[in-house]
Amino acid sequence: MFNRKCWVFLIKYLLIQGFVNIKESLFMTDSSVTVFSNLQNKLGESPLWHPLLETLFWVDIEKNLLLSKCLTKPDSLTQVEMQDTVSALAWLDKAHLIIGTSTGIYKYHIASGVRQTLTFLENTQSTRRSNDGRADPWGGFWLSTMDKNACSGEGKIYRFYQNSLNCVVQGLTIPNGLCFDKARSRAYYCDSKASCIFTLNVNPDSGEPILPGQVFYQFKNTQVDPDGCVIDALGNLWLAVWDMGCVMCLSPDGEVLNTLSLAATKPTSVAFGGNNAQWLFVTSADDSNVKTNQSLQGNVFEISGIKNGQLEPPVII
Repeated sequence: MFNRKCWVFLIKYLLIQGFVNIKESLFMTDSSVTVFSNLQNKLGESPLWHPLLETLFWVDIEKNLLLSKCLTKPDSLTQVEMQDTVSALAWLDKAHLIIGTSTGIYKYHIASGVRQTLTFLENTQSTRRSNDGRADPWGGFWLSTMDKNACSGEGKIYRFYQNSLNCVVQGLTIPNGLCFDKARSRAYYCDSKASCIFTLNVNPDSGEPILPGQVFYQFKNTQVDPDGCVIDALGNLWLAVWDMGCVMCLSPDGEVLNTLSLAATKPTSVAFGGNNAQWLFVTSADDSNVKTNQSLQGNVFEISGIKNGQLEPPVII
């Protein structure tokens, strides 16, 4: 039987030798990466698990496509050509999505394809397009915009909430990584061009930003492009890292907890899915410069063995 000294020694040893593994066990089991969809997207983005339909939706920004695949129907891949560039998705109810496009934010009827305008957004500026977007836990929908040629400082982030549209962040270049930690009253966003993730304090009751953004994590390698993110139930941030072929997990304090490698070199965004949010779906972009695993570039991947995932909330309108 262990006495007190033995327990103290064991705890110290574990903290010194295996602390990272202990932390990892809090949010993951043994993970495995498989291909969920082998369609090669040109620029796959905005994965969204619709919990009422057991279906993953995503977009191909460069091909103006809305794609979906039902978990219970393995051969159910659906592609819908859209009238403008769709870059961001959220869910409203069993019949509708919220879509963010190059012209605005819309209520979209999944079965018929009919859409209703909720708000126009920079729709008269031909040099602009929408980029990353996500629902927040207060019922709002956030959508970023950028210059098509990624001109410095032209990126903005908008929030649509209670039928009102407000610009909440300006001065970015490639705004990405919109995600939310309700327990800590935080919003996150990235500027991929600056290789930086920011955090934004928000009102705990409404989700409205109350303080300017602050640096959460700065990559030392400025060639690294942080892309889409999502937050798990413990407040950890899961990040797709463009050109690095991996998904990183950061603690609420900005500490790297884990890195998961992918066959695709350009992962773009992530989303939890499954009945218990036990999978992490990862979209990616095609990469013609890759000599190996060429057929896997632009695929959608499924990472199993996730603990503490959480499903996306609906938008409320």
